[in-house]
Amino acid sequence: MKKLFTLGAAALLLAGSAQAVSAAEKKMTRDEYKANMAEYIDREAKAQAEIVRYDADIASLQSQISELDGQIADLNAQILDLVDASSAEVRAVSQQLDGFIRQLEGLMALAPEELVRHGGEIADIQMQLEELKMSHISSLPEMRRKILRIEGMLADLSSRTARSIEITYEVERGDHLWGIAGKDDIYGDAYMWPRIYRANRDAIQDPDLIYPQQKLTVPFGVGEGQYLVTQGDFLTKIAEVVYNDPSKWHKIYKANMDQIVEPSLVFPAQVLEIPAN
Repeated sequence: MKKLFTLGAAALLLAGSAQAVSAAEKKMTRDEYKANMAEYIDREAKAQAEIVRYDADIASLQSQISELDGQIADLNAQILDLVDASSAEVRAVSQQLDGFIRQLEGLMALAPEELVRHGGEIADIQMQLEELKMSHISSLPEMRRKILRIEGMLADLSSRTARSIEITYEVERGDHLWGIAGKDDIYGDAYMWPRIYRANRDAIQDPDLIYPQQKLTVPFGVGEGQYLVTQGDFLTKIAEVVYNDPSKWHKIYKANMDQIVEPSLVFPAQVLEIPAN
């Protein structure tokens, strides 16, 4: 037992001696401590100097930003003076154009046979856009970009419906051709009722008599090289649209003499053949 105690004590002494040597090795001399502190102080001083420099740069940039903001505000005020509008009016036009874009994006997701039922909606957007383009606000770069985008979307929709498409309409109680043609999801124009009548001559003996649950063919659009007459049209006006020359009305008249009795008389829902220019 005594021998074991002696060996244990010796081991403890050796371990303590090793720790003492390790601590001595790690112990920093006074000179080393002073050198390290000097290095840390120097590094801190440099860091503080950089902070001061960066703060000065930040202050300079903020001053430049403030100056630029002032210049931008002055330019915006000058622009508003040029277009004779307030910032609220410009914002309202911008929001209206954004609304057209969202509306047209929804229409572009429709199939052609469904899209033709929204012709009135498309025409309404086109009409409102033309009114907006008459405002000086439309000349602002941001508005011009939006208008060009809308015009491109309208052109795309027009090309997708520039062909003859037919849908089936089931007559409801109280319906009549005038009323059906006037529905917003049909033609939105009651004067177009003859087109439905002509497309269903085999099923409608008298245009004043249609019956509930009758299934009528409703044509939309026209084929290439054709023109659909709407209320208020006349041959010189049509020639202006298709040829950009009202004096060429006689070309349209000659190509459609079988359905035009008098050159001064064309009727809504007529589909005219348009000869190549």
